[in-house]
Amino acid sequence: MNEAQRAALKAASGWYARLCSGDSDTHEQQAWQHWYDANAQHRQAWQQIEKLREQMGLLPGPIASSTLRGVHHGRRRLLGSLALVGLALPLGWFAWHSDTRRYWLADYRSGVGERRQWQLSDGSQLMLGTASAAQWHVDGQRRLLRLVSGEALIQSPDEARPLLVEMRHGLVRSEGARFCVRSDEQGCRVAVLEHRVEVAPLRHLQAMQPLAAGQQLRFDAERLGPPRANDAATTAWTQGSLIALDQPLGEVIAELARYRHGVLRLDPALAGLKVSGSFPLADTDRALAALEHSFPLRVVRRSDYWVTLVPKV
Repeated sequence: MNEAQRAALKAASGWYARLCSGDSDTHEQQAWQHWYDANAQHRQAWQQIEKLREQMGLLPGPIASSTLRGVHHGRRRLLGSLALVGLALPLGWFAWHSDTRRYWLADYRSGVGERRQWQLSDGSQLMLGTASAAQWHVDGQRRLLRLVSGEALIQSPDEARPLLVEMRHGLVRSEGARFCVRSDEQGCRVAVLEHRVEVAPLRHLQAMQPLAAGQQLRFDAERLGPPRANDAATTAWTQGSLIALDQPLGEVIAELARYRHGVLRLDPALAGLKVSGSFPLADTDRALAALEHSFPLRVVRRSDYWVTLVPKV
């Protein structure tokens, strides 16, 4: 996306907020029409905003100049929705860039097997887990951290501007909380360690739900899962460990695979084997050796980058 396209999208988002406020007059509507007609990029940007709003279910879907004059919203719904109109560009960012491009465009990145820490410009503390990336934006009204991929531990100072954490499937809002987030194609997870946050799925951003300290939940773009208590495994990754508590081996291997280059495969016959233990994430070969020692399986290596776990015979 070039600078002209970015500018057009920013302008379209601003026009959308103003025209949907219910306070616009004929003069402002005519000014919007002039802006819309002036440039093909303006029209494309407006269509993109409409499409995004329709997908998110926040505002009525396609709005043309002839219908904008009649748009009115209740004050409560309006404030909740328009507070998020400013997120139209960030949220659309997930759809407009490939996974690889998102990663390399990010302000903060960690490699496979790494954990890295930063202090952000507002004083927030950010830790990224393996192969994770995040974008950071701060202005006079909000602080926005976009978790592009992977997982993060965030501790934000309490101040007037809320901290919004945007993920592929939804949004977390914090005012001084300490919490973990994780995002992948299937869904997202948030776990609160101190204070509280609010969470909303992508399709229902206007209906944020509170989540208290000591609780976590998973969610996708449509709905939030039920809250459950944090456990020892919740933040173990921040200390470089994977803690399995009577967990299927298939899940354990999938997690270890995130921390190593190459292919790590598991024979399907072993996927349901229940495993408990603590495994080092900085040395996945040692973790595999511990599994081989404790459970009826063998580690078969074609190379350092192609490893398969099979039943022991």
